[in-house]
Amino acid sequence: MSSLRLLTRPKSAVSSIDYQADRCGTGSSFSLSNQAIVKDMVPVVVVNSSLNSLGVVRSLARGRMPIYLVATTRRGPAVWSRFCRFECIPSLVGRDLVDGLISLSRRIGQRPVLILTSDAEVQTISTYREEIAPYFRLSLPSKEMVRTLADKTLFQKYAEREGLPVPKAVAVCDLAGLSLLKTLAFPVVIKPADKTFVLDGKVERAVRCGTLESAHATASRMLKCASPLVVQEWIEGADSDIYFTLFACDATSRATAMFSGRKLVCDPPAVGNTAVCIAAAPALADELEGICRNFIARVGYQGIGSMEFKRDSRDGRLVMVEPTVGRTDWQEEIATLCGINIPLLTYATELCYAVEGTPRPTTRAAWCSSVAHRLPQAALPRGTQRFDGYLRINDPLPGVYYYVIEKVLGRVYRLARRILRYPERVCISVAKHGVSWSNKIKW
Repeated sequence: MSSLRLLTRPKSAVSSIDYQADRCGTGSSFSLSNQAIVKDMVPVVVVNSSLNSLGVVRSLARGRMPIYLVATTRRGPAVWSRFCRFECIPSLVGRDLVDGLISLSRRIGQRPVLILTSDAEVQTISTYREEIAPYFRLSLPSKEMVRTLADKTLFQKYAEREGLPVPKAVAVCDLAGLSLLKTLAFPVVIKPADKTFVLDGKVERAVRCGTLESAHATASRMLKCASPLVVQEWIEGADSDIYFTLFACDATSRATAMFSGRKLVCDPPAVGNTAVCIAAAPALADELEGICRNFIARVGYQGIGSMEFKRDSRDGRLVMVEPTVGRTDWQEEIATLCGINIPLLTYATELCYAVEGTPRPTTRAAWCSSVAHRLPQAALPRGTQRFDGYLRINDPLPGVYYYVIEKVLGRVYRLARRILRYPERVCISVAKHGVSWSNKIKW
């Protein structure tokens, strides 16, 4: 079994920390040479309570430092993890987020490591980085580079200028810009340049259009709620042709950790979030990581990030789809399950531990966002262990919350509210075999 040694700074209270892979469900562990100082370890603050955040909390738990999870409500799976302490703040964007984090840091009495899990948080923290810096340890690219990588239209221009492998695309800012669609080969995919429009529920994450007419109609509708849009030529291939590389970089833009994975299922298909993923084959991982190292060096990247790719089934070429900047990815935990604990290595890097070597995957694992997307064992590489994103034996409450409270009781509650609020829409007819609900009900 391979191991990675993290050596502390010369004057650090911790003499040495060993990072090594295990098979305990979270994928990696820290063993401290001086167990007595565990209580004095620098805390870490994770923002948001999503499935993404839950994977980060479970990954960090092997470091045995205090973990604080910041969210606006207990209605989120990560809040229920036994590995973290919940802290409530009014908002996860804007001034409220900044003030809430600073207040938490003062109460903790230390300068914690800060890990972000959503684009909206990254935009806020990047804007107020000078104000946040005295209270938290967090590495980000420059403000301008964060803005460039987070905006799909700006990234497209940057990638084309730098010669990075991206599909042909145009930016559409208004109805007049729809004429640019004629310059593309169909089918195309239409996305809002700013992902916060998606997070706010204003538009879809991505819409595939097979004809010029459907692209016109879709773009016209989306422009009413989100502008600008980026319209890319579609990259042919299945969900299993989509790959990603997760990474963390130090202040000198040196990658301290990298993991390349392969999506097997997306939800919804082709344009949705990762539903099932595994590690990429070693040869392909080397190719993906080579492209990413070139990207990291060009942009002067610092901190956590990732890049999504798709292999074009027509010519086999790997094409960049989009970067993730300043935060962990939805499926970040797959790296930990395979033996590369990126959140924990980020923690070590922020505390200026020297990382000797770059870890490689040591176990075969498949991460599934929920039981709704579990593949049969025969569909996975031999020897692969499956992990549900929510439910773990050693941390069961997030799974209980999601599958029982949110999926079952939550649906019953919402249905009851709609029935009570719109009784005139409920049409009940007594049929031969009992009571049936009219298909005219609009939920």
